[in-house]
Amino acid sequence: MKKKLALLLLGLSSLNVSASENFSDHEMFCEQQPQISCLDYINQQLASSELGSARWYEIKSYQFDYFYDKMEFQTLKDSTEPFISSEELPVVFQVQVYFYYAKSMHYLGDFETGRKYATKAFEKLQAIFDSFGNPMRMVELANLQYVFGNKETALHILDRAERRFGKSKDPIFHFELASNKANVFHSLGDVDGALASRQIAADWILKTNHNRKISVALGNLARTHQLLANYEQADAVYTQSLKYMDSDSDRHVIAIYTLRLAEINWQAGKPEQALKWYKQVHKEDIRQSHAKLYAHLGNVL
Repeated sequence: MKKKLALLLLGLSSLNVSASENFSDHEMFCEQQPQISCLDYINQQLASSELGSARWYEIKSYQFDYFYDKMEFQTLKDSTEPFISSEELPVVFQVQVYFYYAKSMHYLGDFETGRKYATKAFEKLQAIFDSFGNPMRMVELANLQYVFGNKETALHILDRAERRFGKSKDPIFHFELASNKANVFHSLGDVDGALASRQIAADWILKTNHNRKISVALGNLARTHQLLANYEQADAVYTQSLKYMDSDSDRHVIAIYTLRLAEINWQAGKPEQALKWYKQVHKEDIRQSHAKLYAHLGNVL
């Protein structure tokens, strides 16, 4: 059993050397079959893989990554929960389960449970990093610390990662490093510092063909410009980001970005342009987190 787990651990680790914020990057996997939707391809490959094989665990982790990336937190919770108590999982996959379960519980409002499993993930992640020295593991360690409120610790880990792996030419690593530094700077009230890191993240990821990551990077950059009242830049970058989105799988994010464009133009004193963007927002795609903004703009425009 130990030998089998070790082989699975090595296999999964080698397959995810270029992983992004999370352990498994479903976008890279789905590039193999662009003719069908990413989730359909993942499910298709999962169904054709032997249950419990290294291949099955690998694809299952892509499924987790997809649900997290699309902000489908209830589905992510339901998908990870069956594995949460199992002690017979490959180590990397077990960390993924803890990682995604912790984040889903956090976003669903169960902070105590989220913190419990974040701690489990952090402890195992630290052991994996000590074994393999993968720079992305350091970013993931920092991300867990940030999500659960340990901002200074997160920044310390990110600074260590930058000093140790700063010469890397991997755009995904630099994108994730800068994005996570921006999150920490923002949470500490340093919006100018966050803006600089957001720009670095966007510059790196634009060198790739990862449309989802590009749209996220540009959206974060635009939002930071907006918070600094750089409305012209915010408008341009949000508009640019929409070009990288899929009208079906990204509809919730499209609704948020379009709503922000309406808000930016209203803030900039351009009510006609604001109304134009507002009318393009599909109300059914607005999540609860942005319902108040949608209602507010509906009243003022």
